[in-house]
Amino acid sequence: MYLHKETLVVANSHRSEHTVIIPLRTLFINTLVDLVAPIAALFVVLLTSITCTTLINIKKYSSKLKPACQKVDALLKSFDDNHQEMNNEGELIYLETALDHLKKQTANHKAHREEEDICDKLTKLLDRHAYMDHISREIEISTKTGRKSGLLFVDLDGFKRVNDSFGHSFGDEVLIQVSERLRSVIRSQGLEFKETSLDLEYNLARLGGDEFSIFVQELTSSEEAIRIASNVLQELERDFILGNKNIKISASIGIAIYPDSAATPNALLQMADVAMYRAKAQGRGVYRIYTPEMGSKMRRYHYLLEEIRLAIDSNNFSLNYQPIIHVDGYTISYFEALARWHHSSEGYITPSEFIPIAEDSNLILELGDWVLDEACRQMASWYNAGMKKSRISVNVSGVQLKHRSLYSWVMSSLSKTGLPASSLMIEITESCFIEASKDIVVELEKLRAEGIMIAIDDFGTGFSSLSLLADLPIDILKIDQLFISKAMKDIKYKKILCSIVSMAEQLELKVVAEGIEQIDQLDLLKSLGVAYIQGYLISRPQPSNYVGKKIFCQNLSILAQTGTGVWEPEESRGVSLF
Repeated sequence: MYLHKETLVVANSHRSEHTVIIPLRTLFINTLVDLVAPIAALFVVLLTSITCTTLINIKKYSSKLKPACQKVDALLKSFDDNHQEMNNEGELIYLETALDHLKKQTANHKAHREEEDICDKLTKLLDRHAYMDHISREIEISTKTGRKSGLLFVDLDGFKRVNDSFGHSFGDEVLIQVSERLRSVIRSQGLEFKETSLDLEYNLARLGGDEFSIFVQELTSSEEAIRIASNVLQELERDFILGNKNIKISASIGIAIYPDSAATPNALLQMADVAMYRAKAQGRGVYRIYTPEMGSKMRRYHYLLEEIRLAIDSNNFSLNYQPIIHVDGYTISYFEALARWHHSSEGYITPSEFIPIAEDSNLILELGDWVLDEACRQMASWYNAGMKKSRISVNVSGVQLKHRSLYSWVMSSLSKTGLPASSLMIEITESCFIEASKDIVVELEKLRAEGIMIAIDDFGTGFSSLSLLADLPIDILKIDQLFISKAMKDIKYKKILCSIVSMAEQLELKVVAEGIEQIDQLDLLKSLGVAYIQGYLISRPQPSNYVGKKIFCQNLSILAQTGTGVWEPEESRGVSLF
C-alpha cells in the first residue's frame, strides 16, 4: 500500500510478472458489494415468502370474513332498511366501518327501547309512572328555586258514547288524534321538555283511558295555566274526522298549582283530578282551578265512600216506599222503592249525596243487589197478603246496566223471593236509555216478555228525540219535576208537555208526573189528561211498616175487592180536588 498520484493504492503482487494496482475506495466498494448482495438476496427471498404467505392467508381468511360481513350486513339491515350492503372496498375496511355503524344503531335502539318502556303503547305519550317521576324531579327544582309549577288534568267528555256507538278501534283512533292535538299545544305554548334526542315529550302524559295530563314547569301566574287550558279546550272542540264521520267531543280540565294546591306530585295530581270533576259537574267543556273548598268535598267524598262500604257490609241501608196513585179514586198503581241511609253518627244522609258516590265507585252494584232483593221480598209479602194488582218499582243505574246481565239478574231475584214478574217494574233514566246498547235493549225486551214493566225515568231532562219513545221497550213515561215546574211558568213548555202526553197516549204509554207538591200543578196535569202522579202532595216515601198499616189496617175491604190499596192524601195537605 502506497500513495500514488495522491491516491492511496494497494499493490497486488503475485508470482506473475505483472503487478495490479487497485485504489482503496474501489476495493472497499467491491468488498461491501460482496457482503451485501447475499443479504439483499436473502431479504428479497424472505419478503417474497412473507408476501406469498400473507396473500395465501388473506385468501384463506377472506372466505371466513365474507360470511361475517354478511352477518353484520343483516344486523344493520334490521336496524335500517336503507343500509347499503358491502361493496368492493375490502372486507376488513368494510367490517371496521360497519361495526362502528352497528355500535351507533345499537345505542339508538337501546334508547328507543328504554323510552318505549315508559310510553303508552297506543298514543306514544309518556305513561303515568314515568310522568310522576318526571314531576317529582321538577318539583324538587321548584322547591329549591321557589318557582311555581302547574298541572292540568284533562278528561274527555262523551268519549264513552264514541266507544259504544262506533267501537273501540274507532275510540282508539280518537285518542291518537287527541294526543297529537295535545302535542301541538305543548309546542305552541313553549312547554316542551325532552330528556333525550328522541321525540318523547315529558310534560305530556296519558294517565289511562281518556285521561291526559300536562305539566307546566314554571308558572308566572294562574292566568298562564288558564290560557293553556283554554287553548286545550279550543283544540279539542274541533271536529275529529275518522273516515267519513265527523266526531264531536269536548274535555273537562282541572288545574292544580304547586305549591298553592299541593306540595307533592301525587297530591298535585289528585287535586287537579278533584278540580276536573268540579268542571264536569258544572257543565263540561270547561276548566276549574282547585280551591280548598274542593278539598273539603274530596275529604267528604272519601269519608262517605268508606262509610258506604261499611254500611253495605253491615246491612245499614233501608228502603222507603212512595206510592204512585191514579188521580181518580186514589188507587195505588205501584210503589217506588227508594234507598235510605241513617248513619250512626251523622243521622240521615240524603240519596243525592251517597248515590253518586256509590255509582262512581261501583259500590252501586252491591247496593243495587240488596235493593232489588229487598224490594222484591217486601212486595212478595204484600202480594201474599192480597196486594196482587200493584207493583214494586226499582231504579237501575247505568253502572248496573253495564256490569249486570239484566235479564238473569232480575229473574234470579224474582226466583229467590217468590215474587211474580207481573208485580215488578224497572225504572231507567232517560240519559241511560240514550246510551243503551242493542244488547241492553234486547235484555229489556226479554223482561217485558216475562211481564215486567219498564219505565223511562226523569223524562224531559235529557236530549233524546221523541221518536225514541217509539223504538224503546217501555211501558211508562215519568215526566221529571223540573219539566213540570217550567210548564207552570212558560207557555212553550206547557205546549210541549201537552204534546208529550198526547203522543204517549197514542203510543199506549202510561204517563206519570213526578215531584208533585202543589195543588195548581195537579190542576194543570189533570187538565192535560195525566192520570198518575207521584210526589209529596200525596205522600213522602214511607217505611214498610207505615205502608202496611195504611193499606192493610185501614182499607182491607177495598184491597179484597180490587187487589190494590188506596192512598188518600193527608188532610193537612189540603188536597180536596179529587
